[in-house]
Amino acid sequence: MKRFAHWLLGVAVVGLMMVANVASASACFLGHYQPTVPKMLQK
Repeated sequence: MKRFAHWLLGVAVVGLMMVANVASASACFLGHYQPTVPKMLQK
């Protein structure tokens, strides 16, 4: 039982990593969005 729980946790971690990778890649897909930096922070 402990071995199955360990395997299931590993599968869950891999699945969640794939979902996070897809979500972050889709957020940066269009034009590599970079907001304008305020003049106070440019110095």
